[in-house]
Amino acid sequence: MRYYSFLVLCAAVVPSVYAIEPIPKESGFSGFINLGAGVTSVESNTLAKFGSVELGDNTIDSLSQSPDSETAGLPVIGLEVAYTFASTRTQIFLGNQLEDYIRFDFSTRAGIRQEIGKAGVIGASFLQTPLATEVWEDPFVIGTGRSKTDRTSNGYRLIWDQVYGTALELRYSAREVDIDSERSGEALALSASDRDLLDRNGDSNRFSAEYTFKRDGLKHLITPAIAYLDEDRNGGATAYDGLSFSVNYIYLMNNRWRFVTNASFANLGYDEANPVFGTKADSERYGVSFTAFYAQPFGWKGWLANAGAVWFEEDSDIDFYDASVGLINAGMLYRF
Repeated sequence: MRYYSFLVLCAAVVPSVYAIEPIPKESGFSGFINLGAGVTSVESNTLAKFGSVELGDNTIDSLSQSPDSETAGLPVIGLEVAYTFASTRTQIFLGNQLEDYIRFDFSTRAGIRQEIGKAGVIGASFLQTPLATEVWEDPFVIGTGRSKTDRTSNGYRLIWDQVYGTALELRYSAREVDIDSERSGEALALSASDRDLLDRNGDSNRFSAEYTFKRDGLKHLITPAIAYLDEDRNGGATAYDGLSFSVNYIYLMNNRWRFVTNASFANLGYDEANPVFGTKADSERYGVSFTAFYAQPFGWKGWLANAGAVWFEEDSDIDFYDASVGLINAGMLYRF
């Protein structure tokens, strides 16, 4: 599966808005920590391991079969520590920003945010793979054990939020995808040029725009978003682009209960035909999540108990690349 930080995530919500939180008025530290656990079910022919969790079949018998399901338990952890310089309206941070955590974006980052008067808030941050991810050196090996290799995806992100006093947010991210030992297609009788088409190394770019609508005060928050994805990989059969559409809905029932729903859809087109299967791996991605939060459980101020479920599926024109992820999780979040 090409999209996997989805797994270790547990959405978190604050009793305010979905967009980036305002920079605090006072100097000092702030942030949050979420500790929890979950059970995930994964179907993938390309993913080998995430963190300490083994996923995917070490041995496959056919390239025509869809992946088997693997179930595992895993930790669900999120953390951000920030420091605000109130006089200059500047904030530096390390970890998962809370507004990204709710978007199911778990990339570890360090960065800076700066309020620019009426123009809004701009930010820049470094993105890093949160946990070690391993894929197969050659995913097309049949009948014998496949070897694992590290996959990293590091880069940067630029954000412009509250654009000139509106609820518009613009984001651009760029990453370099690196497969430590890329050997796709070596086990098959492919030419060197065909193996080059399977090279998964390259660049990943994403540009998105979203707008938050508020209804009934802050009781209903609806944030539709559109994103353009450009996966500029070295191999034409692994390079693709397309559009993604998503919506986030937050319902604040009272001072204690909050409910968050995310839904997304993407349509992706590949540059060239996959030489192993003789056709392009064009695909559609679907995802939905629901999380419930209960403030101050047991009378604990600053705490949010949370539990939720996630489902994600990729339907490819090549059955080998079909993939899905399901996650049920629960945890405790503390804001400081």
